Amino acid sequence: MADRWSVLVAGVKKLEGDPGKLIDRIRAAHPKVMVQAADAKIVYGREHAIGALYIAIEALERKVMMANKPETEVLLRLACTDQISEALKRAGLKKSHPGCFIAFSKDAHAIKKFGEQIAKEFELDDSVLSPDKAKKARLEKMLGARPKVDDGQFFDFLLERAAILVKG
Repeated sequence: MADRWSVLVAGVKKLEGDPGKLIDRIRAAHPKVMVQAADAKIVYGREHAIGALYIAIEALERKVMMANKPETEVLLRLACTDQISEALKRAGLKKSHPGCFIAFSKDAHAIKKFGEQIAKEFELDDSVLSPDKAKKARLEKMLGARPKVDDGQFFDFLLERAAILVKG
């Protein structure tokens, strides 16, 4: 990545209210930060979120994004699909579920302020992002694949699937 990006990935125990309105409000309050929020049940560890973000930023910088916005590109990569409606269904934030905030900006101070706000507003808990057997089974079913890989290699499999998505 040619330019320096500051990144924040945070797990949240439970999100209440309308997910779309929540994201819109947070984005409006932090215009220098690109924010995506996903269902924590789809995030196979903090590294999975960072890997999907890295792929999205690479697509942005190479001008080969599938989506019009980098935030949406992150969700497409997490959900391993090129369809926004399918990405929202698979990986979109759900009411009363644990969530994952993925925020990125070239302004480190803006990311810091974003982190401070969500820490005040939500019960942060990165354990909701941890890989486990239930997540692995859910992701395998979602992707229609049972790769012959152990748990340690499954992360690599997910990022490979995210990376091979190309603009049609």
